[in-house]
Amino acid sequence: MGILNAFKVRMNTLAIVLIPVCIAIDWAGHAIASTLKLPLFLDSIGTVLGGLLAGPWVGGIAGLITNFISSGTVDPIAAPYSIISLAIGIAAGIGGYYGWHKTWPGRIALYVLIVLVASIGSTPLNINLYAGQSGVPTGDAIYAALVKGGWPTWIAAYIDEASGDIPDKLITVVVAILIYFGLPNRYRALFSVWRRPSTEAEPAPAVSV
Repeated sequence: MGILNAFKVRMNTLAIVLIPVCIAIDWAGHAIASTLKLPLFLDSIGTVLGGLLAGPWVGGIAGLITNFISSGTVDPIAAPYSIISLAIGIAAGIGGYYGWHKTWPGRIALYVLIVLVASIGSTPLNINLYAGQSGVPTGDAIYAALVKGGWPTWIAAYIDEASGDIPDKLITVVVAILIYFGLPNRYRALFSVWRRPSTEAEPAPAVSV
């Protein structure tokens, strides 16, 4: 079954309780970024943490719901990007299933995967909804300069989005992993039922730390 095993639904009471906790973390991070007008989103820390702890369904559901809550509170344009948050949670869950967050090569792979999911997924939404701009001032300035210089809109839009996602998702992954390892071992062990069996091949390079 390979990677499909990560998608088996194992939604016990603990996993269900974790979802609102992850939503609260996401919402608080996004509220801080919006209030301080930071060139960041900070809306996926809980999503990634949920994926690492309890799998793609927990992370994905947390991300999906967060965007709808944010759209009615701190960010009126968040709803269309709910599908991207769902995808980020799923990506984090896959990484968590294979234990990528436990090794440096795996952490880099997790970060790159989440950046690609966020930037590639958001670009067509930005093009269709906001003329290609991400809403991050620095990225939008880059976008304007590239378009003025004759670059194709979709390339300029992707670079705009990626310029925000690269630092944002670095902070997201680092903080989520720090929270993960800051939790007591006995608590993390309660979620171990959904992770990769030791007999299943590891797709990402692993080096003990």
